[in-house]
Amino acid sequence: MTVDSDKISSLTGLPVWFTASPGFTAINETVGLTEYIAAFLIGALSAYCVYIKLRNKSSISSNLTTRSPVEISPAGSQEPAEEIVWTKLLFNTIVTGYIIVTFITFITAAIFGVGKLWSAIGIYHNVLELCLVASLLQKGTFNYIIGLIVIVVYSTSAVAITSQLDWYWDATFFKFQGVILDFLLAALFIRVAIPTHNRRRSESQPLLGGNFMSTSSLAPRYQLICLVVAATAHLLGNLSNVIGNTQTIPFIIFNLSYFISFPLYAFYVHQAEKTRIKYVIPDTSFFKFILLVLWATSASAIAILLSFYHN
Repeated sequence: MTVDSDKISSLTGLPVWFTASPGFTAINETVGLTEYIAAFLIGALSAYCVYIKLRNKSSISSNLTTRSPVEISPAGSQEPAEEIVWTKLLFNTIVTGYIIVTFITFITAAIFGVGKLWSAIGIYHNVLELCLVASLLQKGTFNYIIGLIVIVVYSTSAVAITSQLDWYWDATFFKFQGVILDFLLAALFIRVAIPTHNRRRSESQPLLGGNFMSTSSLAPRYQLICLVVAATAHLLGNLSNVIGNTQTIPFIIFNLSYFISFPLYAFYVHQAEKTRIKYVIPDTSFFKFILLVLWATSASAIAILLSFYHN
C-alpha cells in the first residue's frame, strides 16, 4: 500500500500511524500541547511512585506475611468462599511499572512518531496491562517463569506481526490487540470491586443514623473506584481514538484520558502503600476465562470495524 508523504516520519523516514489532520492548525497545536503535558504529568507521577516504593521498601519487607486463600468460619469449619488475597507487594509494583512504561511510550512516540518502529517500545505498555490482568486472574499471585514465557511470546509475536503487515493494517492490528487488554482490565477491576465492596459492607458495624463503621481489612471503596475509573477512562480514551481513526478531536480525547487514568493509578499506589490491602478475588475457571477473552476480543473487533465505517 502506498503511503502518503504526510504519513512519513520526518525523523526516521518510516511510515507512521498518528499524524495531524490538515486544515486544523490551531487544534493540532492543542493536540501536541496535550500530548506533551500528558507526558510530563505521567513522568512526574512515575518519579513519585518510585519514590514511594523506595521509601516504604524496608517496612514492606518486614511486614510481608502469607494468608490462607480460604476463609475459616468462626466455628472453625471451612466454608466455600471467594478467595481473599493480599496484593500489595506485587500489584502495586506492577501499577508503578505501568505508569513508568507509559511515560516511556509517550516520550518515544513524541520523538519517533507512532508507527512500526515505535511498536517495539509501545508493546511494553500492553505487557504491563497483561501483567495486571494476570495478577487479577491468578488471585493476586504471579508465576514468574510462566509469566516470563507468556510475556516474551506475546510481545515478540505482536511486534513481529505488526512489522510484517502493510500500512495501515499494522496500526489496525496493534490497536486491536491493545484494546482487548483494555477491555479485560476494566472488566476485571469491576469484577473485583463489586464483591470486595459487598464483603466490606457486610463486615461493617451499623451505627445510629444509618451509617456504618468499617472494621474490615478489605480495600476501601475509594481505592476500588480509583482502579475502576482509571481503567475505564483509559479504555474510553482508546476507543475514542480507534473509532475516530486518529482524527483530531478523538485524539485529543485520547490524550485527555491520560489526565484521568494515570493520576488515579498514582493516587492508588500512594494510598495502598500506607497499609496492606486485601481484595476479594472471584474464582475464574478456565471456561470463565475463555468467555472473558472472547468477549474482549469481540468488543475490540467491533471497535475496529466501526473505525472502518467512520473512515
